[in-house]
Amino acid sequence: MPNRYELILFDMDGTLIDTDELIAQTFFRLYDKYNFEKRASREKMIYFSGPPIRETLAKEFPQVDKEQIFKEFHSISWELYPRYIFLYPFEKEVLLKLKKLNYRLGIVTNKMHKTTEYCLKLLDLENIFDVVVGIDDVKNPKPHQEGISLAMKILNQPEKSKVLYIGDNSSDFLTCQNAGVDCVLVSWGPRILDPSLRPRYLVKSYKDILEVLKNE
Repeated sequence: MPNRYELILFDMDGTLIDTDELIAQTFFRLYDKYNFEKRASREKMIYFSGPPIRETLAKEFPQVDKEQIFKEFHSISWELYPRYIFLYPFEKEVLLKLKKLNYRLGIVTNKMHKTTEYCLKLLDLENIFDVVVGIDDVKNPKPHQEGISLAMKILNQPEKSKVLYIGDNSSDFLTCQNAGVDCVLVSWGPRILDPSLRPRYLVKSYKDILEVLKNE
């Protein structure tokens, strides 16, 4: 039988890569530089993953020029990526299995395209994905549907019913709703998911993703 889905799209931070420590270490350095007494706790920082980073930086550093703080965040995090990003258990094994099963794989993220490609290279995932859509590839970031629509257009995938998006937070769920595609939310990270969300599937591991697709 043919696969129910043909195109599987992934969020980046919190879904494909564990960047929680990277984000914390980057903000620690920025707080130290600007000597801010008001600092987000680690518990709050885990929710910095997902929304566009420019929005978070503007909230945390309102006295600093927006372009300046964004450039500094990018510069610091770029140096820290090799030390502080990680794959999730069984991730690469499952992604390669999905490729073998003839799924097309893609990424739609609020991360910059260049940074996304850099992370894929560091983690030896660069030849797995058929399309990458970063925040700088669209006019409207998630939860707008534009990123998913662009990925579908690039891969000539006209049927929304054949597309599955996998993410880790409410923004990803809203992105799926706006795009009209099925949603999988992952629960392996430290972020508490809103219990009112009703994704098609809720999974606890990469192996669960494989099982979900096998059962479709």
